[in-house]
Amino acid sequence: MNTKGVSEATADSRITRVFEPVSLYPVVALRLGFGAAMAVWTLYMLFSGAVSDLFISPDFYFSYPGFEWIRPLPDGLVYTAFGVLFITAVMIFAGWHFRWAAFLFTTVFAYITLIDKASYLSYYYYVLLLGFMLSISPANRLFSIDLIRKPSIRADYVPLWLVLAFKIQVALVFIFAGMAKLNADWLFRGMPINIWIDELAKNGFSFLINLSEGSFPIVLAWLLIMFDFIIPHFLLDKRTSKGAFAIVVLMQLLAISIFQAGFFPILTALSCLIFLPEDLIHKFLSRVSYFLYDVFDFRGDVFNQGGSIMLQFRKKKLFPILLAVFFSLQILIPVTLFLNWGSGRWADSAFRFSWDIRMHEKTGTVEFLLQDDSNGSTVTIPLKDYLTDHQIRIMAEDPDMIRQFADFLLRTNTPNENLKIHANATVSLNGRPPELLVQDSWSGSGK
Repeated sequence: MNTKGVSEATADSRITRVFEPVSLYPVVALRLGFGAAMAVWTLYMLFSGAVSDLFISPDFYFSYPGFEWIRPLPDGLVYTAFGVLFITAVMIFAGWHFRWAAFLFTTVFAYITLIDKASYLSYYYYVLLLGFMLSISPANRLFSIDLIRKPSIRADYVPLWLVLAFKIQVALVFIFAGMAKLNADWLFRGMPINIWIDELAKNGFSFLINLSEGSFPIVLAWLLIMFDFIIPHFLLDKRTSKGAFAIVVLMQLLAISIFQAGFFPILTALSCLIFLPEDLIHKFLSRVSYFLYDVFDFRGDVFNQGGSIMLQFRKKKLFPILLAVFFSLQILIPVTLFLNWGSGRWADSAFRFSWDIRMHEKTGTVEFLLQDDSNGSTVTIPLKDYLTDHQIRIMAEDPDMIRQFADFLLRTNTPNENLKIHANATVSLNGRPPELLVQDSWSGSGK
């Protein structure tokens, strides 16, 4: 028996399968969820005062290596940038000039992200990836204003690899969240769950006061790890996708209401719309479509069931190859860093833009002293003259940011051979006693 021929035939059949046509509706659902989520996020940033606190109030910003040339905009233009984000997010949701809107949104969001390390959150990387992928996708070819403007662009079906790529991207969020929990504190101490439960007990959930002790935090930690690694399987299986989606939504609602986990759970839940069955998404959107048809008297052929297949994508093997490279880099970079550093790391700088999912609690303190050897004087530098409370807290946990700020202090204090900057920083990880993180000096003539 020619086993080589059989294996080659099997491989060819698998390759052929990724080019089989499947419904575009899951990608449309992801477009709607992403656009709605980012529009809400932008409004929150504007009306909560976060834009002012993060991008206007500071006098100093922590730049990324290689992106020092990116500077914050004047006050009024910062609000303009967030206004552009809101408008383009709504355009993504509506599918109006979709690709330009998705590209502009991703570009402006990348700029906002690169202004200051201290304002970075783990889901910013996820937003950039989804925004980029949507900007080159045909997510506007169903249920969109673009389709109303130009009905000829309609395509009900796309190759399997396109939908699968988005599903893999969303599933990676859970996989790396689980991987970030694989450390001794999570597995054997139930940390930082103990800390979170104590905080809840102090803030109105007094019945939890005894649960932070004993085995409960450890059991909960293991359950959360199992959830992160197992739930993608049930989401990807059509037979269990609806139930798994409901569980994800419930978990994210609990994270928001109990643990005050911020915006990421909202984006995660809405991203999981892509796993719902195509017929369920089609049924819901059809009802909305016909309602819009009755209200606005759109042309009926825009909403009729059926449609064309995007044949131009079926034979282009370059796209799956590029996607394979895209996902390989996403996986290899954080996995390599995880194996080298471990997840309970003291410095987070290596994990930025490689799934920095923060699963530990750190409390840091930092002090800067300016010493002039010419007269022997030493002065404590008031950090609040340069930084916000948020920036000080984040900098105290990151040696690279401490060095960057020390260099700034030397430049602003007329550097010379007699000036020295001393920095002392300590960090407590997951409730442990504080340990020395940085104790270093820098002079005007070099270290």
